[in-house]
Amino acid sequence: MNWNDLERHFSAARLGRYRIARGGDAAKALADYAGNVLLSEAMLPMLNVLEIALRNGIHTRLSAHYGWADWWEAWVDEPAFSWQNKQIANAKAKLVRRCEPQTPDKLLAELTLGFWSSLFNKQFQPVLWKDLRLVFARCPKSQRQRHTISTALNQIRDLRNRVFHHEPLLWLTPTLLEQHRVGVEVIHWIDPQLEQWLAQYDRLPAIWAEWQAAA
Repeated sequence: MNWNDLERHFSAARLGRYRIARGGDAAKALADYAGNVLLSEAMLPMLNVLEIALRNGIHTRLSAHYGWADWWEAWVDEPAFSWQNKQIANAKAKLVRRCEPQTPDKLLAELTLGFWSSLFNKQFQPVLWKDLRLVFARCPKSQRQRHTISTALNQIRDLRNRVFHHEPLLWLTPTLLEQHRVGVEVIHWIDPQLEQWLAQYDRLPAIWAEWQAAA
């Protein structure tokens, strides 16, 4: 397909960012757009592993802390958790609409990465951090600080949103490769063996190198 055909489907505004970055060269801009699609695809294994391992690690720790699997029910009358309670209510409503049971496993899967990363916000340090730090059992003690974990998770959350909203990844600061490394490091903090397992399927570094070489 030529530039005009793709612009008709993808919009002038979306493709225009790539053309501007290439000084008006349509051929290079189209190659970059295709490269961005491949980079987005290659990000999925790391994002998948991190989000699922994170939420299950948090679930394990908070289940132990509160003494039951639906630990979020302890927050119902807590104003500090008002945003989190709204997210939980929305997740329950989705399950109801789909006629699915409101089991802990089902509810966990409905909650967003934004929900999980919010639990590391400053206001929850006195309440949750003592337990949540244990999710990152292999993080060096010098780095295992709430602020360090929160910053990393928020960066990955923002990156995930860019990927899932089909935004440009080619010219990020820090670079996509550097942000990917942050995600891999967080996975290592959770379990180094999980990082090793991911490496078998993680094509992002190779796809990034291919784009760099073509650029």
